[in-house]
Amino acid sequence: MSKKSPLAKPLILLVATLMLFVAGYYLGQIVTGDNEDNKSVSSDSPQVLSQADPGGVAYVDPPVQVTDFSLMEDTGDPVRLSDMRGKVVILFFGYTNCPDVCPTTLQDLTAVKEALGENSEDVEFVFISVDYERDDPQEVAQFLSYFDDDFIGLVGDQDTLSAIGHEYGLVIERENINVQHEHEEGAEHDLSEEFYFVQHTSPTFLIDRDGYLRQVYFYGTDTDLIAESIQQIVNDSAGAQS
Repeated sequence: MSKKSPLAKPLILLVATLMLFVAGYYLGQIVTGDNEDNKSVSSDSPQVLSQADPGGVAYVDPPVQVTDFSLMEDTGDPVRLSDMRGKVVILFFGYTNCPDVCPTTLQDLTAVKEALGENSEDVEFVFISVDYERDDPQEVAQFLSYFDDDFIGLVGDQDTLSAIGHEYGLVIERENINVQHEHEEGAEHDLSEEFYFVQHTSPTFLIDRDGYLRQVYFYGTDTDLIAESIQQIVNDSAGAQS
């Protein structure tokens, strides 16, 4: 089964801000995929981002404290976002059957962790599956093991993901795949309920040690730039704690 790899296309909604504030990006309008007819929009995301710089980093201004959540990991135990308080959290949404964006992003995050060196001990890399029908905790853990065994993989049901996604502008849209079935009179194509892609929000999110959403890295951002910006947050928050 093959499919032309979709490109990550941020769909940008320009918003008017008060007085002299500049326009920003709504997170709920950033999705992966090449489907220009995609009209799916997440629930009202309160965060307004400053204009992304040429490297693909956007800054949440002011930082917003995100709501705690609980999801399941491969041990069968629930993991809460608040369990990671005291560390910088790098959060990415994806799924194990993703053909390109997810593995590419995870490969980039592996390079980011390597670039951080010993300072990566102050950072948790967290992957949340958006494919609640097919991905179970063990499959997610196996998938992440191809990149880094220390990456945390979490899963949840549709309602939980919807509740979490509100604050990250999460968009999840299933795209069924045409599958050919052979018949005596020839071949025909049907939409498969089993095989499908999931169009989903593609940025990576940085949550600081105190649980505030601070930065967003758009798909394709240079890994050195990501590592430098994470290091800055690690240093700043370490200084504040001392």
